[in-house]
Amino acid sequence: MNVNGIGTTGYPAWQGTRKAESSTKGDFGANVKTTRNVVHITPDALFSIYDAKTGESANVYKADDYSEENPLYLVKGMDKNGNEYEQTVDVSKVNPNSCSYTEMLALNAHTGNKSDSNFLSMAIMKDKAGTASYQDKADYLSAAYALMNDMKTLGNWDGYLRYGKWINDILTFCKNKS
Repeated sequence: MNVNGIGTTGYPAWQGTRKAESSTKGDFGANVKTTRNVVHITPDALFSIYDAKTGESANVYKADDYSEENPLYLVKGMDKNGNEYEQTVDVSKVNPNSCSYTEMLALNAHTGNKSDSNFLSMAIMKDKAGTASYQDKADYLSAAYALMNDMKTLGNWDGYLRYGKWINDILTFCKNKS
């Protein structure tokens, strides 16, 4: 079938046929392949994240003995080898210039950065830092500054401001704890 525009000989507006699509619903789960790791993301966590490349997950909770003077967080999840882990993080001792991703996630939750857009920011920041696992240490402030500069170069001012706010929140907390 060939349909041409009115008065525009030789310029097809649409050409070809449409493939018929089935209106029956299939079992989506039957088409999804499972991986070697079980994903442990919990809705009651302050912040949850999963890395599809490594199979790692992390859920951040306030520890039972949490207080403003004792800012302890519990990070539970799955490591890259498929083993469950549990780590207590005292965010007052986290150095964002040299810390693990799990420590950074706890600090991130403590400073109030738990929105959906922050979830994406943290995932991108891990990739920018170049770590192979959640337990590897990296300089996350430098990664955030590099991403902020990338956003400026791209003209993504919302992203630029988001990373700027995140950096400011982290630096303000670190300054106040000393």
